[in-house]
Amino acid sequence: MPGSEEARRALEDHRAKVSRELDPRESGGGEGVPAGEPGTGVLVVLEPPEIPAVLDALHRSLESVGHSRARVVPADERLGEEILSGGPSVIAAIGPRAARALDDLEYPLAHARFSEQREGEWFVWSKGVRGLSLPALAPALEDEEAKRGFWRAFLTLRALEPGG
Repeated sequence: MPGSEEARRALEDHRAKVSRELDPRESGGGEGVPAGEPGTGVLVVLEPPEIPAVLDALHRSLESVGHSRARVVPADERLGEEILSGGPSVIAAIGPRAARALDDLEYPLAHARFSEQREGEWFVWSKGVRGLSLPALAPALEDEEAKRGFWRAFLTLRALEPGG
């Protein structure tokens, strides 16, 4: 197909650019957050607490639905930059504080507010970006009912093709 090689190279160049701009080593990554790979198309916004038990549970959950490379970021002041630089096609807010942090960005192209969405149901956040609001993860670590609720909603991510 004409131009497919050029398109592939352009995509690789864009991914390399995003990786340089959002290098986890430069933004406090490693075993905490941010974690994952920029440019996968999947951005997971995690509300506090970003403690090891929550991070471990999230990483295991992402791996189980085929998205171990998803970019995981905290719901903090860097969130807007992550969205603009990473160009995700999917944003998942884990917990109501993450949903409010996304809403507080007042992203001018947003069609909907994360905090007003039903947990576990896809919605159009902006042109080309699907949103997913999910329950908080920390309570699910200690409460069986919260765990079942989190997992039912989280399984929605299985519908995505791996890596984005």
